[in-house]
This record gives sequence, structure tokens and C-alpha cells, in this order.
Amino acid sequence: MKKPILPVFKFFKNKVFQGVVIGIATYIIILGIMLLALSPKQYDLNVGDIIEEPIKAPRDVEDKMLTEEKLEQARAKVPSVYRLDEQITDDALQDTYNMFDSIQIMRYKADQRYKAAIAQTQRQGEADTVDENSRLSNGQETQPIEEEQGTGDQIVDGQEAELDKLDILDDVFFNELSEGLPIKLSKEDMIVCVMAEHSELELLQEELINIIKNILEAGIKQENIYEARGKLRESVRNLPISNELKILGGNIGSHVIKPNMLYDHKATEAEKDKAAAMAERVVYKKGQYIVQAGEPITENQLEILKELGIVKDDSVDVSFTLGVGIIVFIVLFITGLYFACFEKEVAKSPLYLLMISTIMCLVLVLSYATSLLNIYMIPAAMAGMLLSVLIKPELAAIVNISVAVLISILLEGNLGIGIMSLCGGMMGIYIVNSPQQRNTIVLAGIGAGFVNFLSIIGMDFMGTGTLKTTLQPALWGFGGGILSGILTVGTLPVWENVFKIITPLKLVELSNPNQPVLKRLLMEAPGTYHHSVLVANLAESAADSIGANDLLARVGAYYHDIGKLKRPYFFKENQLSNDNPHDKLNPKLSTYIITMHTQDGIDIAKQYKVPEAIHSFILEHHGTTPVLYFYHNAKKKDETVKLEDFRYSGPKPQTAEAAIVMMADTVEAAVRSLPEPTPAKIEELIRKLIKEKLEDGQFDECPITLSDLDTIAKTFTSVVTGIFHERIEYPDVDLKEEREFKNVN
Repeated sequence: MKKPILPVFKFFKNKVFQGVVIGIATYIIILGIMLLALSPKQYDLNVGDIIEEPIKAPRDVEDKMLTEEKLEQARAKVPSVYRLDEQITDDALQDTYNMFDSIQIMRYKADQRYKAAIAQTQRQGEADTVDENSRLSNGQETQPIEEEQGTGDQIVDGQEAELDKLDILDDVFFNELSEGLPIKLSKEDMIVCVMAEHSELELLQEELINIIKNILEAGIKQENIYEARGKLRESVRNLPISNELKILGGNIGSHVIKPNMLYDHKATEAEKDKAAAMAERVVYKKGQYIVQAGEPITENQLEILKELGIVKDDSVDVSFTLGVGIIVFIVLFITGLYFACFEKEVAKSPLYLLMISTIMCLVLVLSYATSLLNIYMIPAAMAGMLLSVLIKPELAAIVNISVAVLISILLEGNLGIGIMSLCGGMMGIYIVNSPQQRNTIVLAGIGAGFVNFLSIIGMDFMGTGTLKTTLQPALWGFGGGILSGILTVGTLPVWENVFKIITPLKLVELSNPNQPVLKRLLMEAPGTYHHSVLVANLAESAADSIGANDLLARVGAYYHDIGKLKRPYFFKENQLSNDNPHDKLNPKLSTYIITMHTQDGIDIAKQYKVPEAIHSFILEHHGTTPVLYFYHNAKKKDETVKLEDFRYSGPKPQTAEAAIVMMADTVEAAVRSLPEPTPAKIEELIRKLIKEKLEDGQFDECPITLSDLDTIAKTFTSVVTGIFHERIEYPDVDLKEEREFKNVN
């Protein structure tokens, strides 16, 4: 009793899982190949070391230290960005208006105080006059009194005339006035405000407003504030007013005027960033020398070498590894996507996927190895040519594209190599499509080499190349194509045997009558051999008519009855006399002997190492059809026998080619026994036999349609009619008598 398989082991046997594992393994291996090939030579270096050979940049690399210095220089050259604040201008003008309004109020207060002082002085003078008149009326002399009175009137008038505002407006008053001013003024400035002529003060206000407005609209930065104030005082100094008012105007203007060009940090940084972005980076181009021989290594150079992975350390060039990994992933992902959408049979076959993966990895390794000799001497076309022979041209084409891209990256992004690999591979695929001889592959290699030759010349001519400079690399490219053909021919048997794949070339070899098993069939079972040849002719024509693999059908027909070698004389076509050994056997035993020739054929096929692709024809060419002759014989003796006991073990045909061989085998045997065959009788019999197979369900498991069956019937009829064509009846002539008659005459 078999032990049940655990679910986890069933999962490992899942073909989708196996395909994913193969895909991941392929990605890792190819990525490893690419990184090993592209990674630069490493050195043990320190600052100050002097090297004997110059070091080139394996790829473009930026000198970050020098670039940073250039960026800082570019940023430093950008002037600061200032923003004109209109609000400051409006506030300054408003403060000026408010100041002059306050001056008018101050003048009004001073004027009121002055008038009050005059009124008080007048009242005091009148009181003094009354006192003097009283004294005269008390007996004093008139003349002196009049003189004194006259003097008193003059004093009063003199006081009124000489009364000055400055005598009236004391410090206390000015202190009170200063509390209401928006701009603090000195006592001297307040005196000027009070004593100034109204017309001059209005002129000062009007002109000062204009001066302040013009200066602020031009913009004032903090560092230019003193220059702006000087300009304002100079403008005020030119006004047609008193010097005192000029000083007052300068003081007021200097107080209200302020920087209105404010530093814009955000805009400044944006401009600096823009300048830095436009600044030229310091970059070592691929192939440019970073360090010259005989020169000491600087700290800056050492950092660049570390970034390139040229200095030995434990660090990994993350950006480089990530870049290669992304490209390899994209190439393999698109290739896998193509398989999943358009090559589903291949995608579901882990064996096919493993073979494709192995071929791609091998071609990449060989391309890198041969590029060390010469970059153009690479067998890039090998992958496409191999897969065209082993599987199909359409699949080979997509793999060839993928390999061309990978080789282009592998050889340091050489576009010319990629184009050469692509074009040469496509030509090889075209020529090697369905080869019948191995020298076809060599011819395909020559064709690929010729296309390589032209591709290199074309790419060089697009540059500055001349025929003289281009000829040598073009010849190397031609050699790469020939190398592809040689490697394809040399390794093809390995792929066929390891991956159990039968190619057109292998089929041609198997169809050779000198194959040991076919030679033995001819010698030991000549009737079966002749039958197999006729079946092969029928099968090949029918397969070609419906677009099936005609070569596979022919070879399958050659080998389908090799099991009869075990007991050849138990089969009618090999019996030379009327003695039939089955007449002495039980029908069931005879059925066993007859039906066992399929399994016997498998044993013989394994013995002679016939490919597994042919095994299906041996097992399936009878499907599960019954051996009716022995069934009827058995039924005569026992009515209880079952038809199922007289059937072949199968399986039923799984492919169109196996079904065609089944029908060809039946038709050839049946038509051979047809009395007086005519085209009409032949076609009627063929269609009857095919219909019986169809109704018995023998075609249920193969991809063959009713339309295909109709086409096959017509093809069989045409071929069989040609084989059994009507021959003319030759007259019976005595050649000796004819010669004697001729001599007599």
C-alpha cells in the first residue's frame, strides 16, 4: 500500500510553483553573472598612495565634493530676494499726515495760550490805570499825574507790543504738548512748529509727503536706511522754507522713513536652489581617468573610487546593483509574461523553462568569456538558434530579443553589440527553422555572421568609422556568428538527451533505415516493416494536410509496430504460409499476444534508446480499440464474454499525430484486403473506418476536429488510390522467339 503524499510535498510538485522557482533562480543567476561581469577591478588603496597604472571610471560617476563646492558657489552668487512691503509705505505716509495734524493742534493750543496771556496782560494794565487815578484824586498834583499816566499807557502798549510767545510758552506747556505727538520732538522743534509761518508749514507738509513717498516707492533695504535718510534731508534742504523748518522736516522724515524692502527667505532659497540645479555637475565620464599613474590619491578621488566599488571594502554599490537588478527583472518579467500569454504549454512545463533558463545563462557566460578575446566575437545567436530547433521559432525570437538586451548591458551598455546580437540571432532563427540536416545549422551560423558583419559596418558608418577601421571588428562579428552555429550543432545532442526533446534533426536520424531497430524490423518482420512504411506515407500526407507535424507522424509510424519483433509470426503480415498459430490458441490468449505488442514495443524502444516522444505512437496507435476477430471467435464458444476484455490497454491518442497514425494503420490494413479496389470503394471504406473510430470515442482525448477528419479522409483516399492504381496488362511475349525472328529477317 502506497503511503499518502503530504500536502506540502504535493505543493512542491505543483508545476506553477516549480516554474516560479525556476524563474527566481534564473533571475538570481543572471543578476550574478551581470554583476560579476560589470563589477570593476578592485584595489587596496588609501589616501596618499601612488599607483602604477591609471584607473578609469567604469561608468559615469559624479565628483560629489567638487560638485558640492560648485553648488555652494552658485548659491552664493544669487543675490538676496527682497519684497516691497506696501504697508510700510502707507504707514509712513499716514504717520506723516498724523504728525502734521498734531502740529496744527499744537499751534492751536499755543495760539490759545498766547491770546489768553495777552488778555490777562490787558486786564492787568487796566487795573493799574484805575489805581493811579485813585491816587490823583486824593490830592496829588495834576501834571505829574498826567505825565505818569502817559508813561503808564506807554508801558501797557509796550508790554503788548513786546509780549512774546516764548515768554508765555514755558517748559511745562511744551511737555504737555509733546505727550500728544505721534513723533517725539525736541523743544526746539516744537518752538519751530509754533512759531513757523502757516504757509511755510503747509509747503513743508506737502513736499515732505512727496519726498517720503518717492523714496519709499524706490524701496529701502535695511543696509540702505542711512543713505535714504540722507537723501531725504538733502531733498528737504532744497525747499524754499526757513532753515528751522528744513531741520524740522528732516527730523520728521527721518523718523517715519523705514526699510520697506524686506528680505524674503523663502524666495531667496528658491532662487539659490534654482541656481544650484542649473550649475554644472563635476562628472567623470565612462572611460575617463580618475587617477593618473604616479600621482598620489587624494581624499576626494578615494571617495569616488569607493563609490564605484573599485576600493576593496565590505560596502556594496547599492545604486549600481539596484539598477542592474531592475533591468534584469524587467527583461525576464516581460519574457515570462510572453510565455504565460502566448506559449502556455511552455509556461506549464518546468522542463522547458529549465532548459530555456540554462541556455540563456550559458549564452551570457560564453558571450562574456569570448568578449575578453574580442567584444564582437560573441555567440549571441546561439540561444535563438538552439531554441528554434528545440522548441519553436516564435519562442526563440522573444528569447533572442531578451538575450540581446542582456548582452548589451553585460558588455557595458554597448548599443552596437545589442543591435548586432538581435539582428544576427533573428537571421539564425529564420535559416534554422525546421532543419532537416545538421549542416543547416552551420549555414544558419554563417547567415548570422554575415548579418553581424553588416550590422557592425552600419553602426560604425553612422559614427565616424571608415571601411579600414570597421573591417576588422566586422570580421570578428562574422566569426561570432559562425561560432554560434558550431556551438549549436555541438551542444544540440546534449539538450536533446538531457531534456528528452526530439528535434527535426533527431527525427530525420530516426527515419534512417539503418537505425538498428528498423534494420532488425526489416530482417525479422518484413511484412510489418513494409506495412509501417505505407502507414508512414499515409500519416505524413495527412499530417501535412491539417498542419500537424508531418515528420513526427512519419517517424512515429515507422516505429509504431516494433513490438511485433517479439513474436513476429503471430501477426498476419509476417506469416509466409497458411499456418496460423492462433488457430491452436485460445481467443483470449491470442488477444493477449496481439494487444501486448504495444507494451512489448515500449520495452524494445527503451532497449534501443528510442526517444520518449515516439513511445506515445507505440502505446496509442490502437488506443482502446477491440480485437474483433478474436472477440467473435470467443463469442462463438461463450456467449457471456465481454467486449471490454478484448480491447487494447490504451491510452487513447493524446496528439493529432498519434490519432493520424491510428487511422493510417487501420486504413492500410483494411484497404490491402479490399477486393478489386476502386477510388469510390476506397473512399467509402476509409470514411467508414474513421467514423467507427470516432463513434468508439478514440479521438476524445486529442485535439482533432471533424473538419480535420474530413481532410484526413480525402488525403488517405488520394494516397491509397495512388498506391492501388490500376495497372495496364502487359502482353505475354517470348523474347527468344522475337530475337530469332529478327535474325531470320
